[in-house]
Amino acid sequence: NQMEIYALQIQLCWRQGELGKLKRIFDLAMSVRGGIPHPRTLALIQELGGKMHMSSKHYEAASTSFFQAFKSYDEAGDPSRLRCLKYLVMASMLHASTINPFDSQEARPYREDPEIQQMTNLVQAFQDNDIQAFERILKKGRILEDEFIAQYITDLLRTIRTQVLKKILQPYTRITLKAIAKELNGIPLAEVESLLIPLLLEAGNGLDGDIDQVEGVLYLNKAGSSAPGVGDETEEATTLALQEMADALETLSISIASTKFRDGSGGGGGPQMMRSMVH
Repeated sequence: NQMEIYALQIQLCWRQGELGKLKRIFDLAMSVRGGIPHPRTLALIQELGGKMHMSSKHYEAASTSFFQAFKSYDEAGDPSRLRCLKYLVMASMLHASTINPFDSQEARPYREDPEIQQMTNLVQAFQDNDIQAFERILKKGRILEDEFIAQYITDLLRTIRTQVLKKILQPYTRITLKAIAKELNGIPLAEVESLLIPLLLEAGNGLDGDIDQVEGVLYLNKAGSSAPGVGDETEEATTLALQEMADALETLSISIASTKFRDGSGGGGGPQMMRSMVH
């Protein structure tokens, strides 16, 4: 069976770290039409294909492969389905999917499984932007006992921190790096900068601003702004304009009162004066 041969070749490539060759064989396996391979064979190919995609940081493609592997292992009654379900959850978080993997019909029955429960809680914390709960689950749980998952913990933490960071910054035109660090569960200031810099450099992410590294302050330009700190300047300009309007109204009020006083009546000059102002 050709698929079984591909499965053996893919296993060998993975063990030897030959990812380029693995991808070529994986693509060949995915192009096979006709014949029905054993679900376990297909699951093995898809699982290693998912790991291959993970190593290239193609997290969405990895999610697809892990989901197919999970379904095939499940069909074969193989307990490896739970391992692939964990990998599916991890890949889904890494590509910041808004879809909870446990919402699928195939995965839903396993969300309360003792072996899966921690991943269920982890993805919930991720989607809730609850970074404290997320880190607590990682530290206290057994998730990191899986060596493959442990390889991607740094990327996972960076993903949720970036996600939370964007939410933190929404109302601000100026915020200190220390305040950001505190919101991100007390991470070092250097880590805050390493999260901010790609967001500021990457076009189209909606984050426009500059870091004052001396003062440790992030200045953000909102829509209609043109310079760092412009939010504060705009507010000051608006206050000044309102004050000028108030002064002008006060001057006009004094002028009207003086005119009425000279006319010797409380309202006799009003209509005539209003007509002269209009015309």
